[in-house]
Amino acid sequence: MDKKNIEELRRLAEANGIDPDTLLAIAETDGLPDNLQEAIAAVLGDIAMFGHALDKLDD
Repeated sequence: MDKKNIEELRRLAEANGIDPDTLLAIAETDGLPDNLQEAIAAVLGDIAMFGHALDKLDD
């Protein structure tokens, strides 16, 4: 996961009352199979894009 996505996830987590370190730890778990890690990364990326789109609506 690139730095921009990590920062966005951290911001979204804090905005929604979720501990960002816990969320990132889940996203970067090494014990998951590669295909599941890819699925989690895709979902988290979608969440970040959704949050960004919502932010644009507030402007």
